[in-house]
Order: sequence, then structure tokens, then C-alpha cells
Amino acid sequence: MDKRRELWIDAAKGFSIIFVVMGHSGDAAANHYLSWFRMPLFFLLSGLVFKPTPPQQYAGWAVKRAKGLLTPYFAYGLLIAAGMLLYSLNFTGFLGNIARLLYGGLTLTGPYGVFWFITCLLFTQLLFGYIVRYSRSTQFLLIASAYLLSHIIALTPLKNFNLPWNIDVALLAVTYYAIGYYGKKAIPALISRLYVLLLLLPLCGFVLWLERRGVISYSLDMKYKVYDALLLDLALPLLISLTICAAVFQLSKRLPLGFMGRLGRNTIAIMYLHLPLNYSLKFLLGADYGLIPFTLVGVVLPLLAAKWAGRSPQLSRLYLGRGGSRPAVQYGAARR
Repeated sequence: MDKRRELWIDAAKGFSIIFVVMGHSGDAAANHYLSWFRMPLFFLLSGLVFKPTPPQQYAGWAVKRAKGLLTPYFAYGLLIAAGMLLYSLNFTGFLGNIARLLYGGLTLTGPYGVFWFITCLLFTQLLFGYIVRYSRSTQFLLIASAYLLSHIIALTPLKNFNLPWNIDVALLAVTYYAIGYYGKKAIPALISRLYVLLLLLPLCGFVLWLERRGVISYSLDMKYKVYDALLLDLALPLLISLTICAAVFQLSKRLPLGFMGRLGRNTIAIMYLHLPLNYSLKFLLGADYGLIPFTLVGVVLPLLAAKWAGRSPQLSRLYLGRGGSRPAVQYGAARR
């Protein structure tokens, strides 16, 4: 059976993963500005497609979600650790990498630099999946409390505690996730209007002008708990995320975005592989390279690897988070 999807959501995920790769290229300006929204956008888009499960089925659903996200987490982690072991023949280092994978969080650096996101996403989904069992007013209260608590942690010495798997960052992420879920109908209805994009773009430009002029100073780094602006941490990521969604929605009605849709359906391979592949290539070349080569290597090669792995049910299960052959994808027409 064909699986109908919204092209603009997959395409937006595709742009999002490109922004992630660009931010890790070493270009300071790109990282600074892309960090304002690239992770919040991922959580918002994930919330858009979230489907609640009945409370009596929560335990089984939670196990399934954990298995689906942690299987690739450890599969890629062990693959990278094995590659480093073959190069260095340092068995102690190999065991250290395994220990870091098990603990996660801020211990994951270098080729493991983005692994924190997967465990944070898992706990965000588990947290939100539990919250939605309550009344809507209680849901809002719990989410607002989590948002406030995340900032209390970020503004106090609690920030320095490296909790396993970035569990505490889920307190912030659940807000962006909830915005996507609660906006499941409102967001598509809003961004389908061209004039909304024409309003959002100047607003984003104005915010950028304010930052460049020194009127505001803003930084956001979810992994390292750099979120200390209670209002801006909600307003700016949401503004830019909605602008990107609106732009992608409008483009999806005018241009063939099938390639971006494929990117969006293979973010897992790009997320895990773009750093180790670029690090390896830089080492082999003995030289650094800029933003565009880094992005091309980090997007194209993992996409080819995902296409190859997709031919095998076993590799699909391990590295793509799915088993067997993938259903055909059929996109519905963008709603006006």
C-alpha cells in the first residue's frame, strides 16, 4: 500500500539536515546563525507528525520508540568505534568510545558530536507521549513548567551536570515538539497563505539586523544548554522555523522538491555519518576545506550509503531505523 505524506514536511526536514551539516563545517558565522533554529525546527517537525497513543498502550509504544531510535544509535556508534580501532589499534580507546556511547550527553564529541540529539529526541517523545494523557490545560501547565525548569537549569550551576543522554535538554525540546503537535492544523493553514511568508521574511531580516547592530545578542546551543533568554528562546526559533516551513510549503507548490523529500526521509544516515565521513576525508587529504565541500560530502555520501543499505532488510533495520522494504511514498497535494 502506498504511504501518503506531505512533501513540504519531508522537504523541510531535508533542508533542516542540510543546515545541521553546514553548522558543523567549522564556519563560525554559519554555526552561530543556524544554531538559532536548526534543532528547534527538527523538534517542531517531529511534533507535527506525532500521533498519541492510548495510556494503556504507552509502555509498549515506549519500548517500540526506544528500539527504533536506539538500534541505529548503537549500530552507527559501534561502526564508528570499530573504524577508529582499525586505524589506531587502541583497544582502550575503543572501550572508552563504547562507554561514551552508553553514557551519552556531553561526553559525545568528535565523530560522535551529534549523537546527543537522538537520545534527546527519544526522551522528548517519551515525555510528550506521557503528557498527552492529561487534559489540555494540564498538558500546557506541564509543558510550561518544563520550559521554565530548563531555563532554571541553564542559568544555574545545574547546567554543569552532565546527565546521561542529555535527558535534561528534553525539558526544553518538549516545548518545540509540543508547538508542532498542537499546530498540526494551524501551522499548515497559516503557511499555505503566501502573504504570511511575505510578512515573516522581513521580520526575520529585522531580527538579523538587530543582532548585527548589537541591539540584541542571542545564542542557542541545546546540547551544551546555552539557552538563557526565556522569551527569545521561544520567539526566535519559532519565527525562523515558521518562515522556513512557509518558504518550503510555497516552493513545494511551484518546484519539484522530490530530492529534498528524499533527504528528509533519510536524515538519520546524514545525521550520523556527516561528521565521521568529513573527519576521515580531512585526515586523508591532510587539509581542511570550506563550508560547501563539507556540506556536499556530509549530505551526498550518507545519502548514497542510505540508498545502498536500504536494499538489505538487515542493514535497513540497523542503520535506517526500519525493517524490510520501505513502502512506496506518494505525496498528497499541498493544501491551499
